[in-house]
Amino acid sequence: MKTTYTLVLAALMATIAGCNTAPPAPQVMPLNATIKLGRVTEKTFLTRVDVATDGGGYGNYGGVGVGAVGGSGGGGGGVGVGFSFDLSRLFNRPPPPQQIDLFQYKVRTVDGTMASVNAPAAPGLEPGACVRLIYVDGSSDARLAPSNEC
Repeated sequence: MKTTYTLVLAALMATIAGCNTAPPAPQVMPLNATIKLGRVTEKTFLTRVDVATDGGGYGNYGGVGVGAVGGSGGGGGGVGVGFSFDLSRLFNRPPPPQQIDLFQYKVRTVDGTMASVNAPAAPGLEPGACVRLIYVDGSSDARLAPSNEC
């Protein structure tokens, strides 16, 4: 009985482990794009750029509000103007900007032409790697994405 229980448990665990492996995400391309395959021949550091990060929270809630108070009977009433400000901005400093490195990638395409693309560092964009050059809407500026199609 214990052997049967162990075999059933082992089969169940193997099935569950097989379900946890997800296929790779598909590479989605714009509708009006020209794609060329190539290999990175050179990667050169260009600069480091500050990118503003979203601090999350409630956003910038500051402004002027108008309120009215009505009175009863003989002519009592009033109008007020107020100012609102998110106090958490006074006590919580926004996060510092994130920095990313920009590189110039030189790519030799399958048809033998050379292309130069400025892009941030990404896994799979090292010299010798297979990449896709994506030209959106006939543009002369290419986007770069790792590929396994070479």
